[in-house]
Amino acid sequence: MSDHNKHGHLMWTEIDRSVVYNAQVFSVLTSRRRSSDGREADYTLVDSADWCNVIATVTRSDGVECFVMARQYRHGSRSVTIEFPGGLVDHGEDPAAAASREFEEETGSAAESLRLIGRTNPNPAFMDNTVHTFIAEGASRGSGQHLDEHELLDAELVPVEQVVRYLRPDFHQHAIMLAALHWFTCFSIAVPLWTAKPFAVRKSFLPRFSLATLGYMMTWPGCMSLLCATD
Repeated sequence: MSDHNKHGHLMWTEIDRSVVYNAQVFSVLTSRRRSSDGREADYTLVDSADWCNVIATVTRSDGVECFVMARQYRHGSRSVTIEFPGGLVDHGEDPAAAASREFEEETGSAAESLRLIGRTNPNPAFMDNTVHTFIAEGASRGSGQHLDEHELLDAELVPVEQVVRYLRPDFHQHAIMLAALHWFTCFSIAVPLWTAKPFAVRKSFLPRFSLATLGYMMTWPGCMSLLCATD
C-alpha cells in the first residue's frame, strides 16, 4: 500500500493560491486547502528557490584537518555565524552547478568534483523547497572570492574536530548547518564501511556512537539512500 493510500485521511488538496508578497529570495503565498473530510482553510506558505551547501575538508599547514567555511553576519539572528558555503539555486540551474559556483564565489576555492550526500526540506510546515548538501572532493585554493554587491563574508579554515564535537556555538545555532553536518557524519561512517573507500576525516573526529546507535544508523533508510546517491 502506498503512503498516499495509507494516510489518505490526512491529505489536503490545494484549491487556489495567491502571492501575498514578493521578496528577493522568496515569496509569501496564501494557499486555500481542502481536507479529506471537506474542511477548508487558508494557509501561509513560503515559496523559495532550492538552496545548496558544500562541505570541503583540507589539511592546514600545521597538519590539522579543517572545513573550508564562510563567516558572515546573519540579519535574522543579528549575529555572526560560521557556515558551510552555499546559497540559492537559480531558476533552471542544476544544484551541483549552483553549489560549485557558490563555493568558488564565497571561499575563492575550487573542487575537482562534488558529490551529493543528502537533501532535505528546511521546514515542511510552510516551506516547499529543498536543501542539497554536497561534499567537495579535491578542494584547493583558486583565484579568490567573487562576492555579490552586498555580500560581506570571510572565508576561514575551521578545525573539523571543533565542529563535529559541537564546540562551535557560532556554527551550531544554524539548523540548516546541523542538517548538513548530519549528512556529513552519515557519509563519513557509511562510505568507508560499505565501499572501503578512504576518506580524509579520521573517524576519531566523529561523535562516539554506542554500538547500538551505530547499528541503527547503518540500517537507517536515510543512510541507505545516501549510499545509493554516492554510486
